[in-house]
Amino acid sequence: MNYRLLSILNAIVVAAFGALFLVVPEAGLNLFGSETYTATIFVARFMGAVMVLAGMFIWVAKDLAETGVARTMTIMLLTSSVVGFILTLMGMLGAGVIRQNGWILLVIHILFALGYGYLVSGVTITASKNSSK
Repeated sequence: MNYRLLSILNAIVVAAFGALFLVVPEAGLNLFGSETYTATIFVARFMGAVMVLAGMFIWVAKDLAETGVARTMTIMLLTSSVVGFILTLMGMLGAGVIRQNGWILLVIHILFALGYGYLVSGVTITASKNSSK
């Protein structure tokens, strides 16, 4: 797994959810069992627009050439995944606004957090050739 591939996947997922909430917010809210009042539909559209922008930003940032900037971006995306996981849990358990299918968001956030955590940790797997004569 490398930064570019993980960023591409993240950009697609974020932009897809953003497009869902921007174009058909009622369907997005119903997917998670949330209320569809006028105010929640408006907020869902606003959130969708922000998510589409975030997806585009991540897509553009996938080709960062400077290592320090790419590492900073990786840390930011790791933080975003962890915060998203916590907010999803709060929405499911505390506030009760995510009534169904919250596990989808939890799995997405965990997978991205693990991926970015792996990249931040700097673990590399190398194959060594055993040269026995």
